[in-house]
Amino acid sequence: MMPTEVRPAATPGWRERFIEELGGLVHESGMPRAVVRVLGWMAVCEPPEQTASTIGSGLKLSSGSVSTATHMLVDSGMLERIARPGDRHIYYRLHPGGWERALEVRFQALVQLRKVADRALDSAGDEADHRLRDMRDLYARFETNLGELLKRDGGSR
Repeated sequence: MMPTEVRPAATPGWRERFIEELGGLVHESGMPRAVVRVLGWMAVCEPPEQTASTIGSGLKLSSGSVSTATHMLVDSGMLERIARPGDRHIYYRLHPGGWERALEVRFQALVQLRKVADRALDSAGDEADHRLRDMRDLYARFETNLGELLKRDGGSR
């Protein structure tokens, strides 16, 4: 039996700081700030299942912003909708494997970038120079290494 990990007491306000720090990564994520903040909320909220109104209250977001964010996150596979018997509310929670799904979407974008560069190199013939080859080679390395990582870690959950 493995020993239980001992952790220090939680620092007050850690959830809010996490959500705001994550929300500050909008340029890196390519998603609207409200979507990133909702994702952050869903990663640390208690309980893990939340209604749209609870999300909005917790983040001080409009119902429209929450609706847009939850739809985007459900469509991307990060969140799932939950219905409870006898309860008319719709609840949201992080989808099991949602983080892997998000990475898989990014991975597919890298694959597409490599394919575009390959087609351009084929078409350019002797007019292609190092810039196009560098692009293709970089995305090919990402594709190989990230693909191996996803395969290796895909069964770890």
